[in-house]
Amino acid sequence: MLKSVMRIACSCLLVFFGLLVPTGASADSSSVHVSEWMGNVEASVTGASTGGGVSSVSGSGGGDGSASPVCHDGNGTELACWMGTYWWDSSRHMYCHVISRPVENAYWDGHRDPAGNPQGTLLGCFAGYVRSDGAEMVVWIPGSASSPGRPGTDPVTVARTAVASLHLHAPTVGVGAFVYEGYEEWGLSWWVGAPMWLWVDKSDPLQWGSHTISASADGLTVTATVTATTVSFDPGDGSPPMVCRSAGTVRPWDPYDPLDHHSPSGCEHTYLHTNELGNIDSRYVVSATVTWSVTWSSSDGQVGSFTTTVASTGQASIHVGQLRAVFTSFG
Repeated sequence: MLKSVMRIACSCLLVFFGLLVPTGASADSSSVHVSEWMGNVEASVTGASTGGGVSSVSGSGGGDGSASPVCHDGNGTELACWMGTYWWDSSRHMYCHVISRPVENAYWDGHRDPAGNPQGTLLGCFAGYVRSDGAEMVVWIPGSASSPGRPGTDPVTVARTAVASLHLHAPTVGVGAFVYEGYEEWGLSWWVGAPMWLWVDKSDPLQWGSHTISASADGLTVTATVTATTVSFDPGDGSPPMVCRSAGTVRPWDPYDPLDHHSPSGCEHTYLHTNELGNIDSRYVVSATVTWSVTWSSSDGQVGSFTTTVASTGQASIHVGQLRAVFTSFG
């Protein structure tokens, strides 16, 4: 009677491992109210705890508070940029302001994500230079609105200071690579040609979540929504970063889960080259950067948005090997 034995020869084998990088103070699911003075700005933050830090910021909306902006109509005629809390929208040739409507309102029909959440922004606008009663119309726009600046305190500076008070956490790098019992000295290991799942810790709302914050300075109050929108993973092998629009999916250890099983979120990377076989120090280093979208509005009618990014401070070091199957028959 013949028996078949399959011997797996490889540079390293696998068991489940989820890389965890300390992120400072832990977050919980309860709402926390924080008030702190930062210069002449008082920031009030709901639903956040402290720790981590914020890096590069870019965006639009609002002004520098140094001078009155200049606006023009389609014929180039100069006109007032502001009429109360309405601003001149040169692309629509109307004065507009941001309005809110309930989630179930028909104005959101056709502008919802698969979960039914409204997408984009609703504006209330009126044509011409003088508003008449009943002339306001509702306009939907994709993304967020941006208004011209006004003299006085810069709302963007106030909003950025408030965001800094959140102390967003550096993302924890999660990878679907494993450590094999008996081969712990090799650390994280994975296989060339197999999709390696990627994720960040969405159980920590300061790594991935949404927060509403407000701040006041010199009589101006700014309210902002801060939401994690993408996470970019650099796999460390020279290939372009993988940009994911979710936090990714954790891959728990399952010996019966095929290596070619793809991540349900699509957040994964496939290595096409091994590290130097047999060299424990030959590794790829994975890092992550989360982009947060900040949409803000001020008490004097200004609106705008910007983004801020937070990079991981700890990385996953992975040795990528290969699987070789050798079949031997004996009687």
